[in-house]
Amino acid sequence: MRDILEKRDKLIPIAIAFCIAFVGLSILFLNYSRGLNEQEICAYTMDAAEQSKNTILKQITGDFQTLDGIAKLIGSMDVVDYDALMPTLESVNNENNFIRMGFTDRTGITHGVDIEGIPYTNVNLRDKGFVEKAYDGQKVITKTQTAKIGDFYVNYYAVPIIRNGVVENVLCAVNKADTLRNILDTSMFGGKGFVHIIDSDGKFVIRSIHPSVDSDALSIYEHYKLDSETKDRLEADLLEGNAGTTTYPFENEGRWAAYTPIGINDWYVFCVVPKDEVNRNYIQMSIGIIGIIIGASLIFLFFLLYIKMLNDRRRRELEKIAFVDPLTGCRNEQKFLRDGMEMINGNPHKKYAVIYSDIKNFKYVNDLFGYDVGDGLLRYWADTLSNLMREGEIFARLTIDHFVSLHSYETKEELEQIFSAAASRLQEYPKIKERKFNLELYAGIYLINGADNRLTLRDMLNRANVAEKSIKNSGKSSFVYYSKEMRDKYLQEIEMESHMEEALQQEEFKLFLQPKIAIGYDNRLFGAEALVRWDRPDSGLLPPAVFIPLFERNGFIVHLDRYMFESSCRFYRDNVASVDGEFTISVNVSRKGLWQSDFVEWYTETKKRYGVPDGCMELEFTEDFVIEDKEMFIDTVRQLHENGFLCSLDDFGAGQSSLNVLKDIPVDILKLDMLFFRGEQQSERGWKLVKSIIGMAKALSMKTVSEGVESSEQVTTLKKLGCDYIQGYVFSKPLSEKGFIDFADRWRQAKKQNE
Repeated sequence: MRDILEKRDKLIPIAIAFCIAFVGLSILFLNYSRGLNEQEICAYTMDAAEQSKNTILKQITGDFQTLDGIAKLIGSMDVVDYDALMPTLESVNNENNFIRMGFTDRTGITHGVDIEGIPYTNVNLRDKGFVEKAYDGQKVITKTQTAKIGDFYVNYYAVPIIRNGVVENVLCAVNKADTLRNILDTSMFGGKGFVHIIDSDGKFVIRSIHPSVDSDALSIYEHYKLDSETKDRLEADLLEGNAGTTTYPFENEGRWAAYTPIGINDWYVFCVVPKDEVNRNYIQMSIGIIGIIIGASLIFLFFLLYIKMLNDRRRRELEKIAFVDPLTGCRNEQKFLRDGMEMINGNPHKKYAVIYSDIKNFKYVNDLFGYDVGDGLLRYWADTLSNLMREGEIFARLTIDHFVSLHSYETKEELEQIFSAAASRLQEYPKIKERKFNLELYAGIYLINGADNRLTLRDMLNRANVAEKSIKNSGKSSFVYYSKEMRDKYLQEIEMESHMEEALQQEEFKLFLQPKIAIGYDNRLFGAEALVRWDRPDSGLLPPAVFIPLFERNGFIVHLDRYMFESSCRFYRDNVASVDGEFTISVNVSRKGLWQSDFVEWYTETKKRYGVPDGCMELEFTEDFVIEDKEMFIDTVRQLHENGFLCSLDDFGAGQSSLNVLKDIPVDILKLDMLFFRGEQQSERGWKLVKSIIGMAKALSMKTVSEGVESSEQVTTLKKLGCDYIQGYVFSKPLSEKGFIDFADRWRQAKKQNE
């Protein structure tokens, strides 16, 4: 008994010490949990703001796509028949629940139809600033304002109607602000959370109807009493386009707020959640802990297990949010990268391949058939990929219609069979198949090998993406394997793209000139074609074929076009006297350059600024310009003629050229493509074709230039056929500015000696 009592007495201080340690540890745990809870609240509130933003953006984007489709329809009409358009407007209006829809001329007078199908005319929107923005080429949605057509609030939409490259009308629509407000007022945290839309000044664009919101306040700064530090930070974030979170007091309670830019106008989603509501779980947990502290050690252990269960459940929920694509239910990119790397590292003896796939023409599905069909297609496609996956294989949705999958394989034939099966099933989606709409599947495949242990799965994914991007439009589903050459080209383009702006400023793009000889006019030096070379400090001169395709894709070609034209004008001003008395420089123009709204004005002003006489600058266009928009091209050529330019049609015969097209195109010069003068083309039939083209050009009062000429025999034949000018290596390669001046001097001296 004594031994028992002694043991019990010894246990008492141990138990007391245990309880004290337990209490201390519990307090520390509470503080730690509080910090984690605030982090989770911040992340969840921001996630709620992002979800609201995405929903709002989807609604507005869908409205704009609908209006864009109608605007393009009207813009395609040669003559706008208002009566004929009304049924179309009424149908679209009914399907999209617009209050009104109509189109406006430059006087502000609108003709349209309302939600009841009643047409209206002569509605004056002259005082609406959004109409002017639309005439400037912008798509506009206004802030919420009072409607003149009823006692409610509305948002106005406006998109430009473009005909022949010019905004001639504006398509307007009116929607009740309740459409967006109902999206915002989706129940959050048991109805205690709510969402506003505000602008960068903090003013309400769309105000939540939550009972706690002051309906008279104009901005969040009036409604919420923020301390100076919080207000300054919030103002700075809104003006700079930053997302963020903050806390503030409101009527004896604290609140969490998250804000994120929508990407339309300067609007933000502003999500508000009461602190007490989001802290509810934390408070309940604290009470439980206190209760457990009062209890026994066993209860303490039980509590730890209970907390662990709650944390595990919450972790699973958060992982679902963080790692699951909300539309399809499959993995997202982050989950794919984590799981895929574990698979590869856990099976070092298996061969794996990354397949990056893209549904071509998907963007037209949403435009033509609506988002429901588009979302259904993505879910169908995710199910299809899931069925194609074998054990130990995974896939994920990256963005919109881009998916990635990780496959084990023994031979390439297995991968190709998987692709063929996927491409076939893609066409079987019922809502697409019944509409006979063609869907193509493009895929890039990266084969993982043992040397890839230094690469991350993201690196491998990017390489598969590089391969997919290399596929040219072919009208059918296609795949391609990644190669080092693709990577090298991709990296080269990235490197060039990162230096192109600086290169232009540092004048690394050099003017080269290839002489044109007038064989029909005593072999005098008639002119030159301006060509570009990129003189890079690290690699020397780069030919245009290396960088021009990249610049045409990213739009930088417009800046390069203008730089080369100005360089040509400068050369003419500084050196033309030393070249010849009558001299013309021809400069190439890209398609993107031609379609700039200030194209004619800028080129004309530049020519005048350098004092270049009329008829001495020639602009070269390819036949693609004619095919793309013949009427606009003809009008542009007419304007150029009025401002003293010569115009030529370059590379005639290289594409879909037709002699019939020449009768409609008022160009001055026709340039025969160099393919006519390659060895395999030098047949009797080929020369007959050249003769017919030259004869046709003469009949239309056009001069002819043969480029790519390499032999004196070709020169003799072309002279007999009546060709006016020769450009090619038979006389000279493209020369630097100094080299061209030296050539001109030698040519002029040789010509005098021959005379």
